[in-house]
Amino acid sequence: MHGRELAGIQKAMEALDVRTDSALVLFSELVTSIESDAQGSAVTEQLSGDLVTLGLLLENLSASAKHILSQLQSFVETPHADVVGSIRSAVQEFSAVNTPGIEDAVVLWAARELEHDGGPDQFSFPSIPAQGFATVPTTSDENLALFYPNFEEPEYQDEVDIQFRLGVDAYCRHDTGGSMDDLHDAIDHFKLAFDLCPPDRPDRLSSLNDLANALSTRFGKLGQIADLEQAISYHHDALELYPHGHPDRSISLNNLASALSIRFDQLGQITDLEQAIDYYHDVLELRPLGHPKRPSTLNNLATALCTRFDQLGQILDLEQALSYHHSALELCPPEHPDRSMSLNNLASALSIRFDQLGQIPDLEQAISYYHDALELCPPGHSDRSMSLTNLANALNTRFGQLGQVTDLERAIGYYRGALELHPLGHPDRPMSLNNLASALKTRFEQLGQITDLEQAISYHRDALELRPPGHPSRPSSLNNLASALSSRFEQLGQITDLEQAISYHHNALELRVPGHPNRFSSLNNLATVLRIRFNQLWQIEDLEQALGYHYDALELCPPGHPDRALSLNNLANVLSTRFGQSGRVLDLEQAINYYHDALELRPPGHPKRSMSLNDIASALSARFEKLNTAEDLHEAADLLQCGAQEATDTPKHRYSCAFQLIALLEKHNPTLLLNAYKLALSLLQLVLAVYPDVELRREALGADRLSPALAMSAAAHAIQQNLPETAIEMLEQGRGMLYSNIRGYREPVDAVRLVNTALADRFKAISEQLEALATSSQLGSNRLLSEKPDESAAVSDARWARQRQLSSERDEIIEEIRYLPGFEHFLKAVPFSELRSAAAEGPIIIVNVAQQRSDAIILHKDHPPAVVSVPADLESNQSAYLTFQDLSKRLFEGRGRDGFSKLLEKVILKKLEELLVAPLLEKLQSLGLPDKSRIWWCPTSALCALPIHAAGELPVKYITSYTPTLSALISARKVDHQQPPATLNASEGKPSLLAIVYPGHPPKTEDEHDDRLKTVFDELRVIEKAASKTLNRALVRAPGTREGALEQLPYHRWMHFACHGRLNISQPFQSAFELEGDPLSLSDLVHAHLPHADFAFLAACDSATSGGTTDTPDEALHLAAAVQFCGVRSVVGTLWPMADADGPRVAQVFYRHMFQEDDSRRSAEALQKVVGLMRKNAGPWKNARDEGELLQRWANYVHIGA
Repeated sequence: MHGRELAGIQKAMEALDVRTDSALVLFSELVTSIESDAQGSAVTEQLSGDLVTLGLLLENLSASAKHILSQLQSFVETPHADVVGSIRSAVQEFSAVNTPGIEDAVVLWAARELEHDGGPDQFSFPSIPAQGFATVPTTSDENLALFYPNFEEPEYQDEVDIQFRLGVDAYCRHDTGGSMDDLHDAIDHFKLAFDLCPPDRPDRLSSLNDLANALSTRFGKLGQIADLEQAISYHHDALELYPHGHPDRSISLNNLASALSIRFDQLGQITDLEQAIDYYHDVLELRPLGHPKRPSTLNNLATALCTRFDQLGQILDLEQALSYHHSALELCPPEHPDRSMSLNNLASALSIRFDQLGQIPDLEQAISYYHDALELCPPGHSDRSMSLTNLANALNTRFGQLGQVTDLERAIGYYRGALELHPLGHPDRPMSLNNLASALKTRFEQLGQITDLEQAISYHRDALELRPPGHPSRPSSLNNLASALSSRFEQLGQITDLEQAISYHHNALELRVPGHPNRFSSLNNLATVLRIRFNQLWQIEDLEQALGYHYDALELCPPGHPDRALSLNNLANVLSTRFGQSGRVLDLEQAINYYHDALELRPPGHPKRSMSLNDIASALSARFEKLNTAEDLHEAADLLQCGAQEATDTPKHRYSCAFQLIALLEKHNPTLLLNAYKLALSLLQLVLAVYPDVELRREALGADRLSPALAMSAAAHAIQQNLPETAIEMLEQGRGMLYSNIRGYREPVDAVRLVNTALADRFKAISEQLEALATSSQLGSNRLLSEKPDESAAVSDARWARQRQLSSERDEIIEEIRYLPGFEHFLKAVPFSELRSAAAEGPIIIVNVAQQRSDAIILHKDHPPAVVSVPADLESNQSAYLTFQDLSKRLFEGRGRDGFSKLLEKVILKKLEELLVAPLLEKLQSLGLPDKSRIWWCPTSALCALPIHAAGELPVKYITSYTPTLSALISARKVDHQQPPATLNASEGKPSLLAIVYPGHPPKTEDEHDDRLKTVFDELRVIEKAASKTLNRALVRAPGTREGALEQLPYHRWMHFACHGRLNISQPFQSAFELEGDPLSLSDLVHAHLPHADFAFLAACDSATSGGTTDTPDEALHLAAAVQFCGVRSVVGTLWPMADADGPRVAQVFYRHMFQEDDSRRSAEALQKVVGLMRKNAGPWKNARDEGELLQRWANYVHIGA
């Protein structure tokens, strides 16, 4: 508190003390007079109570005044931090008898004078807020004090003094209670005091200031421009009364500058801003180094300069603003109450310069300052929500630049924190809802988690409800909600989402009249969703409206506009669509022209260039089909080739070009097709490599129906060209892509990490950043524009440069990885010279099933690959491709139903023998393969779900196994001699067999069917008996729970599951073994690691099939494959539900054979023994003829692996 202000208070209190003493004397005389008045007997009793009360009040008032005077004497020596508490203590007694609220008013005034020096409390470069009333100044107030330094208590209170004090009273009530009636009253009293105050009266100046400040406050509440105009006029008048050299001139200049800044924000008149800057300069000159208000003055001037930079783009203004903000921060050392605000303002200025110049160091420094500001705003601090939001915004911006998902995650966390500080009724709640919703939608676009999108829609709805008609941000909320609903429609296909999105976009456009800065985005977005609806409902009106809106949008994007390329491309897309509807060549010609124009604006290195190349190639192909112009075909092929090889673009976009190129060449130039297939397979492998786990890879692969068949189509073309070795390489590269070809089938990057952690982490980080950059910047034809301001050219250039740099780094890392032992073929095809080793222990029959043709390739260690064509089905006149699809579907639908054995024997196995098995057996015999030899089948496409092993003479001719890929079999045969033997829980150090047994959940009600397995414990006893007769194997039973199984599995070489298996067609990674409590899912197994495992018997239903209708049949998404992929070398599983009674019988025969030697590779022979006895009704099945058809029971079991 300033010394002269304290002196003024002291003089006022001394005058009050004298007057209260005089009042007590007069009061005593009045009481004596009343008591001696004989005529007053009737009222003396009534008056006496009031007089006593009044006397006590006067005595208290006098005592309080004296107490305050005594306290004032010690305030000078009171430490800064204790002044406010001291004032409050001293004033408490006084306030008890004085006007209500005066204690809070005085202490609030003192606290703000001590703790604030005028820094604006806004989110980022706001206008300077209106100056508050002198006794209760707002954050940036520097007003003349109510307790004037030169105050002289008058001998009496005139009307001016009374009105003035009534105004003070009313304003204090408004400040504490928020009542607008109190504010209106305050202004009325101040106005009357000013009108009554003669020009030569000393306190006329104070009346001007107080009236102006109160009007500014009301403008801030109600937004009535007349209040602001009057406030500016009064501030002008006040300034004229402060000559140069007056000690309070700087305060008056600051008030006027602040009001002018506010009017600029309202009306946009640049002259107001220019004048405000001039006045702030004058203020700064009057506040040299050491002045307590210099930091706030530097901040105000810097803020105004930033505002002028936004208007005029003069970089000198921004540089000066940064200099002033730096100076202000230097004057706010740690512990200074305004340091957090100064840090925020400097960070915001740096963010603006980043937007202008695209220099990442500016953004990094801004984030650092925002962090520091947040640390100074602990929970409960009034500026914490602002700091949380500012930091989240900056992290979101850096995510858009660098693609680091951790930045996005942190931003979401800070946005949530800000939202918690903005409860219902808070004016900033809509903004917080919008920020969080937008960030969640961005994360959805990155990771595809639908819960993020659902939350985003919910928050956007809440924000819209808080922005009713007339709210300036309502169009933005309408747009954002519509965009989120459009995204959900694309995910779930619910037409109501699309209809709502169109309605909201219409409403937003209506609120953005011609001239509105965001009208372009509304036109573009509405046109986009109308085109989407046309593709759904084929209503030509939607397409015509979309075309009209796109034309209007293009008119708002003249040459040089950053969105012109987008607008041209979107308009071309609609014209191409209309050509497809009407066949009008003129539409196609126009579309090609617009595509060309857009391509010119997307030079090499532009993140959207490959998309433009793809679009224009599609249009040229369509024109070729229509007009048969060879030049169009050649140009389209060249453009797609360029797009597929655009090294700086994302693998997704490049793959799209490569796939389009394949479709084009298949029809018109097959001589170039082989290289196109190779390129597409490499790119698809790179696309899937960046997904964090196999679940997301599966969704990405299954989303495109063409991609899962790419390898088979490529192999079919290679076979057509008489290149079976190339066909094998392509099949190996393009199948089983959800897992790598590394030992144990860990994710590719995880396999690298076991050898070189740093290299793996670099590859993963750069790949994730590239994908994130693509998602955050990409705006395709079905992508809607956001509401953030247009990205500057500098920021776009910085992003492109970053993408080019990351792409180059990624290629270098891939080459480094390929130098590691065992990773020579990382993300590329394994050569045939290595793949042929898979046939070292027996021939492998690879059956390629494709739409073009179907063939079997016999891979033999002593012979070159032999191709056996798979003929069409003459009976149905269908290709082998369609026949096998039909058989797979019928098998899946018929299993478990009456007549399944008949279907199996008369239809499925008959066709398999006729089309595939019989010709292959003949060929194998011609190659001299002895009977009872082991052979492996490697089927593709729908054939993966069919029981080839049970067809024709195959069950008696050879010992049959399956392998999903050649690499899987090669890996299964490798023995890691560095791994110590697993002996956990095994007696005397013997290798152990782990049994996981659970009969199933008991029925919850009496009416519920009890489907618990009746024989699983018999099965366990059979295995125990077999194990007890051998000296080299111990049996360990694991708890029948998910947790127990996962804990025990890594420590045992062999494992046996006896429980229910649950197949999940729509979500294959949720297929599971049913255990007590939670199930053990396929996903659990994929993420497990079993370093000691050799063999697993999965005596559960459906353990070796993913069903007949999966969209990724070549990815082996079943429990048996998952067990193999996590390290098990040999697996026995089932293709459909197994008979409960067979469990103990199969185990008896199987393990009697297995326990003779400690070799998991005997499992195929052991299963052959089981099948032989079942087919002959021998052994344990001697009396099982009445238990049902045996064919479907023995054909059910399959062996996978080594």
